[in-house]
Amino acid sequence: MKKVLAITVAVLMLALSALPVFAESIDSPKATTANYIIKFPGDDDIVGGRAVAEFVTGVGEDGSQTVVISGIPDEGYAFTGWTLDGNYEIVEGDLTSAVIKLIIFSDINATPQFTKNGEPVPATTQAADKQVDNGDKSPKTGSNDYLAYVILFASAAALIAVVAVAKRRSANK
Repeated sequence: MKKVLAITVAVLMLALSALPVFAESIDSPKATTANYIIKFPGDDDIVGGRAVAEFVTGVGEDGSQTVVISGIPDEGYAFTGWTLDGNYEIVEGDLTSAVIKLIIFSDINATPQFTKNGEPVPATTQAADKQVDNGDKSPKTGSNDYLAYVILFASAAALIAVVAVAKRRSANK
């Protein structure tokens, strides 16, 4: 009987291990605190100015935050543009504006670019429009849609087999 109980527990554990596969159909939790950061290069790495960020909203229901970033040139320098990396949407300004209002959906690396007054403005290398997923569902975590069902079916079949063997053994005694 100990073996049957051990096998039953093992089969139940196997069945319960399939539950995380269903995570894709569960609503994502809503953010309640600030969870993204704006990362600028260190002051020694920026020549000709500095950058600051100000979060102007809390976390939205979709997990986004609104932030204003500003490039402030030193005397004798001019702001020329931003290089941004991360998941964001520009709502005011553009990559050549010294002040930009962004809605961010991830951590952002922001690098302000400055040139000495009178020097040509360098070409900026910036990715085009980024795709933003504002869905309220968790991302798919399993490689196959049917994996959870296969595990559950195999677990149920194993449990039925264990019960049948246990009944047969108890009838033979």
